[in-house]
Amino acid sequence: MILVIGSTGFIGRNLVPKLLQSYPGRVRVLVRSSSSSSKRSAASLAALKKLSGLEIVEGDVLNPASLAKAMKGIETVFDYAQVTANYKDKDNIYWRVNVEGTKNVVAAAEAAGVKRFILGSGLGTIQGKPGSYMRTRWEAEQTVRNSKLNWTILQPSILFGRGAEFFEAQARIIKMLPIATIIGNGKIRFQPIYVEDVVTAAIECINRDDKIGKAVAFGGPATFTYKELISLVVKNLKKQRLFLYLPLPLARINAALFNMLPEPPLTPATLELFDFENTTGDDQILEKEFGIKAFSLHEYLEKNSILG
Repeated sequence: MILVIGSTGFIGRNLVPKLLQSYPGRVRVLVRSSSSSSKRSAASLAALKKLSGLEIVEGDVLNPASLAKAMKGIETVFDYAQVTANYKDKDNIYWRVNVEGTKNVVAAAEAAGVKRFILGSGLGTIQGKPGSYMRTRWEAEQTVRNSKLNWTILQPSILFGRGAEFFEAQARIIKMLPIATIIGNGKIRFQPIYVEDVVTAAIECINRDDKIGKAVAFGGPATFTYKELISLVVKNLKKQRLFLYLPLPLARINAALFNMLPEPPLTPATLELFDFENTTGDDQILEKEFGIKAFSLHEYLEKNSILG
């Protein structure tokens, strides 16, 4: 049996159907009650309920008792419950879910005798400053690294595909303003990777003993500067926009203002991604690590909108 935690998130909702193809009738997902879910999570849950052979159990990473119940009979756990940087840090949600939640999940997995544990993280994870989003991501990784589990940590660069948060956020800003804002000098590089490729790599880890005890950083087959990515979004949306460079100090002020919105297009946490090159230094890393030929962003945009 396989348990997916974070099944209504971007990677989770792409992972579950593909797992069911390979392991029909052997996949369980942990979901929060509908009363505590966001509109997007509720829509994802409705889609999950339509999948044949999927076992759905209610619970929460902040509720150890529900985790113990969900772990019964489970051999492999995929933990994709971490709150990503595009969500606002309401009620200290980054720390509570990413750190305390991961500790609860790991403890429950150890108690249940789980044989394989795959944690979804992100490229460039460092210790970060106290109180930062990056610190919570690092703490989650450290919890897994220090566990007794046979773990693998997957660290992809930014994702693309239908519903990808990074590109959706950029598109919302571009639609909202008569200009296209370039954060910083626009030269920070990213290595976008297709969500389906991330899912395939994650499933590969179930039977890949060579990935046990390793954090695997990977990205797509090409790198782009931030300005190049924004230009692609503008072109794909068929918009005409002037480019305006926004120094990081001013961008932080804008992010703080946007953060007052229920679903901000830019958060202070997202700006932490501009502190480092979001690349692996190897455009063939996915094929070398998993034997998967990565799908390129340019190929995707030939047939799809930036919003899917």
